[in-house]
Amino acid sequence: MKIPQVESRKITMILARSRLHTFSKVLRELPALDIVKPRFEFQRQAQNVKQSLACNPGDKVVINGWIDKKPRKIGKELIFGEIRDSQGDVIQVVDSQSFLKNAAVEDVVQVQGSLALKKGKKSDEPKTSLELKLESVATLNGADKRAADLQDFKTKGAYPPEYRYLQLRLPKFQQFLQTRYQLSKALRQKFDELGFTEIETPILFKSTPEGAREFLVPTRRTTTDEEPTFYALPQSPQQYKQLLMASGINRYFQVAKCFRDEDLRADRQPEFTQLDLEMAFANGEDVMQSVEEAVTFVWKKLSRGLYTLDIQGNVVPVSESQPVRHMSYRQAMSQYGIDKPDLCAPDLKILDLSEFRALGNSDKSFPIFEVLILRNAFDDKKDFNKKWSFLKNPEHYNYRTPKVVPILNEQDKSQWVDQFLDIAFFENPKLVAKALDLQPGDIICGSTRQDILKLFENPTPLGKLRQLVMKSNAYKDKLIDQDVAVWIKDFPLFSPVEKESSNNFEYPEYEEDRVESSHHPFTMVQIRDYAKLGTNPTQALGQHYDLVVNGVELGGGSTRVHDPQLQEYIFEEILKIKEPHKVFGHLLEAFKMGTPPHAGFAIGFDRMCAMLCGTESIRDVMAFPKSVTGSDLVVGSPSTVKNEALEQYNVFKKK
Repeated sequence: MKIPQVESRKITMILARSRLHTFSKVLRELPALDIVKPRFEFQRQAQNVKQSLACNPGDKVVINGWIDKKPRKIGKELIFGEIRDSQGDVIQVVDSQSFLKNAAVEDVVQVQGSLALKKGKKSDEPKTSLELKLESVATLNGADKRAADLQDFKTKGAYPPEYRYLQLRLPKFQQFLQTRYQLSKALRQKFDELGFTEIETPILFKSTPEGAREFLVPTRRTTTDEEPTFYALPQSPQQYKQLLMASGINRYFQVAKCFRDEDLRADRQPEFTQLDLEMAFANGEDVMQSVEEAVTFVWKKLSRGLYTLDIQGNVVPVSESQPVRHMSYRQAMSQYGIDKPDLCAPDLKILDLSEFRALGNSDKSFPIFEVLILRNAFDDKKDFNKKWSFLKNPEHYNYRTPKVVPILNEQDKSQWVDQFLDIAFFENPKLVAKALDLQPGDIICGSTRQDILKLFENPTPLGKLRQLVMKSNAYKDKLIDQDVAVWIKDFPLFSPVEKESSNNFEYPEYEEDRVESSHHPFTMVQIRDYAKLGTNPTQALGQHYDLVVNGVELGGGSTRVHDPQLQEYIFEEILKIKEPHKVFGHLLEAFKMGTPPHAGFAIGFDRMCAMLCGTESIRDVMAFPKSVTGSDLVVGSPSTVKNEALEQYNVFKKK
């Protein structure tokens, strides 16, 4: 039956009124307009605190910010308060009209008033002697009691991580984020000057064996065999940037997000940022030159400048005539016990006593006996125990604990050798004692390590001990207060795969006939060691280079393998990767179509920013970092997902 048009409109209106009536029943009472409206209507032209303090007494200003502390009632009609702006700067405000009577800590306000000299201050004193006499206050958003309850954390500068947005309001963290932005801007400026093109590469990648565990992203698609398919978040843009070299890009860079599902430390996050670059028709020397120019530029712009070691071993500024020092992996490992040496104590070196026929005798694979001497390090036995006993704690070391022997008296000067007889053989103990010339107050620390040609334990026991010494309060006054950089190169191209073992073992053990890339599988071998790829790959050195600043690896890079046959040989014969064409076929095919020689580098952007800000943790310079468990406690991630959603992605919970 056809309903007339007029009747149809009546029915539609009735239904509409019915829906409106039903909908209105479920709504709560709308917040009052006279309360909400002032929070959205405010003067958009305002000054920050620094701009206001640059004005003169009597000038009228408008400042946006937060109530920094609980306002103090001084008299019947006089309240003192402090307003903090977005830069973290604070100005004192004087309220004679009770505007701040009910103000709470962290209320967002817009204040207007006139500047005046603080009571008792003279007109020629610094502008910081100005205060603001309030004429009006608009509360743009109130803060609840919880913000005031957290004031103790504010004083300490360290809020619980779930209140990261409160911590970021603090001046220090505001400055950190500003420095991060300035660093990004400066790097882009410099690489633009050097002729690089910024190109974004995809975030949704494929799963490939590059070393660290990946984050997988399930999709709703399946293969023809009904197998679920996944993306992987990139550990780095490594393969895409090599494909860009195949694409005819001459010089590429990007500020790239990277993801690694690995154990976390102060300098690690599951998602992080790196400054990534690649150069075609170039080798490692070309890359190091560009990177060094950029890093020196930003250090000069944002910090006190970069330093390095000259040929005599003195710490000197980096300049055109004094580039960053180059050091081989073997030199770094033998003198400093680690491939990222902290050269803020350049004279604190490890001594190999092989030339005195002092040799390790506790394990034939660790024949080198070496020592580290701390001169004039303590006054008496009590002082030694107070300052240095922690060096003997096994928990600080991956495997064996070095022996730490204090020279307490004249007798110890010659008899200290006896303390090491269970791990070392001394052909001529008197000669060794005479050569080292230890005196009361000195400490000699000793341990064994692998031969320099097979040195894969990193750090060595004494390398770790040296790190502990440099971080101790007893040694900090001896450190050079500069940022000291060094290039480390000539790394082993491959390393033996270490067996998983507990710290109860004194020595690392390695799996037979298994090696892994020291850098990544795309790194080129040094030509003089080419033949070793077919006989003893762990003895071949690679064209890999790291830039180390203050004992922290700022970044690393290498000359890449662009020859498809050699790359395929490395995948299959050395690394034993199954079906390399299935995993890396996109690269191998590109190499077959005329990919030029190329080399690249990746700078840890977060680490660089932390160094420039003078903080050890990259979490400090990230807006919303993850916790040590990989959680974002502000938003509550990672979170669970219901079975119905998982099924769409062919992922099922265990029953």
